[in-house]
Amino acid sequence: MARVTRNSLLQGISGKIGGIVVRQVGGQTIVSAAEAKEERAPRSARQQAHLDRFFAAQCYARAQMQDPAAKALYATGVDSRRQSPYHVAIADFMHAPQIISVDTSAYQGQGGDIIRVAATDDFTVASVLLRLETATGELLEEGPALPLASGFDWHYTTRSTGARAAVLHVQASDRPGNVAEQTIRL
Repeated sequence: MARVTRNSLLQGISGKIGGIVVRQVGGQTIVSAAEAKEERAPRSARQQAHLDRFFAAQCYARAQMQDPAAKALYATGVDSRRQSPYHVAIADFMHAPQIISVDTSAYQGQGGDIIRVAATDDFTVASVLLRLETATGELLEEGPALPLASGFDWHYTTRSTGARAAVLHVQASDRPGNVAEQTIRL
């Protein structure tokens, strides 16, 4: 792959010329060898699943680019690697959030106790939901955690003053709806 500078012959051209391909990327002219055509083995189920997911990511990104507010939001994630809001939206769809840590040290089973969750995503974590249950699976309470100023940390203030929970389910979601889940025995 070669980058072309100050060549009026290739300026603004993109496409295949003989055995080379000329592309315009980020204001630069890129010249590379054309891909050799060869017979491919049938795709595995895993490869097909990935292609299907990528197609869904493209559909999601196109829909987000039609919404001016969503496009402006994704524009904040543009960098040298993801050069347009469209690419940021595709990457956001392809990567689920991660729950980094859950701090239950302040939880004593009383109303007003705080449970802290650290969650991250390649773009943004949209919501964090917590569900407290007894050992038998009976729901004690559930609700959304609130983001702190960092955007990385979330906190949930308990409301119930009844029995102490035995199980905590944490669910972090991003804008496209990808979900990360973690279950903790208290």
